[in-house]
Amino acid sequence: MTVLTATRVACVTMVLAVAILCAAAASACTVPDGFVRLATPEAEIAYRWQPDPLKVGQFFEAEVIACRAPSPDAVRMVVLDAQMPAHGHGMNYRPIATETAPGRFRITGLMLHMPGQWRLTFDLMQGDRRTRLSHQVDLKP
Repeated sequence: MTVLTATRVACVTMVLAVAILCAAAASACTVPDGFVRLATPEAEIAYRWQPDPLKVGQFFEAEVIACRAPSPDAVRMVVLDAQMPAHGHGMNYRPIATETAPGRFRITGLMLHMPGQWRLTFDLMQGDRRTRLSHQVDLKP
């Protein structure tokens, strides 16, 4: 094997190794039982409601794990909001987010005050960057 061929083989091997490590890192979020994953090409979170299932007019909390985000900066905050697109309004309360560990957040003071289709948005804040993930919830009466 010539030096040029050996160099090419080494480069290809290195590129493959980096690709494998990046793929493993992108999905390397350890999520406990009971969490739901929500992912886009840019980011991934895992969350769970407490209590679950959600009920109309009942306060609940969310535990959120920031698994993957588009920037190398740490996720410094998660903002959770809910809107009823068909009615043009959101929640009657402003939730409070607290970081419980690096990349983990507890959001309290959430209440969906009426039945119907709700769009919940999770905004991951990293430096000046905001990445939004959303999930639809059909709340039964």
